[in-house]
Amino acid sequence: MRRNLTVLFALLSISFAFGQGKYGKYLNSKKLALSYKSVKDVDKDDYYQQFYWLVKAEQLKTYPHLKDIKPIVLYEFVKKVNPQNPTKKLDERGKELRATAELSLNQYFKNKKFENNSVLMYNLETYVDPSKGQFYTKVDPEKIKELVPKELFAFNSLNRNLGEEKTYYLWIDKKKDDLNIVDIIPNEKEDKDFYVRLKQYLPSYKFSKYVPSVKKGNKSDKTDIDYYYIMPFEQNTDNIEYKTKDFKTYILSQYRKAGNEWKGVEKPRK
Repeated sequence: MRRNLTVLFALLSISFAFGQGKYGKYLNSKKLALSYKSVKDVDKDDYYQQFYWLVKAEQLKTYPHLKDIKPIVLYEFVKKVNPQNPTKKLDERGKELRATAELSLNQYFKNKKFENNSVLMYNLETYVDPSKGQFYTKVDPEKIKELVPKELFAFNSLNRNLGEEKTYYLWIDKKKDDLNIVDIIPNEKEDKDFYVRLKQYLPSYKFSKYVPSVKKGNKSDKTDIDYYYIMPFEQNTDNIEYKTKDFKTYILSQYRKAGNEWKGVEKPRK
């Protein structure tokens, strides 16, 4: 990840840049800002939204413990927790707030004063989410974790209105150079076979709300190398380990009743 970061960023960005709005091709806030003069009024929603996403992702990149995370990963995460709120979806008060914020933003961008400006950022946040609705979230950089180097990341966000926290998991499918938002807890409705097996061994098991540990399969075993092994956070109770290749279908690997040894459902892992 440290090597050829620019090249990796460029390669990954190819699969994300298209189909993401008129300004999705811009993945650098300064370059986007410098294109301001060519922006039409009808495109302002897309333009300022893209600038907001890029600035927030670049802010995360300044934290030392996040320096090795690819920019595209941070960018996609910011987009997930702050989805676009087009003007046509706003109520009248929201439209009024956006219009006022736009007047200020237009002046800053016309005069190329778009760096390290708290007033600009305030107006930018007001523009992209004037009602400070359900997606008005704060990201705590200290709670961003790399679960599997270069492949799986956990991000924690806080809804500043409701005080609710939510954890997102981003997985890079290296075979496809594709980034996905995934849920690493099996879906009970879609993965019924997993839950049938789980209830067979631990009928009362409940998943922990905390971030689990994740490990890759055995590199020397071609039948195991593509799996991700997931173990929920230990809470001094029953626990399990399960595996997946695609974060859609899961297989129970091991289980342990409180105070007892691990028992392999397929075969014990070393």
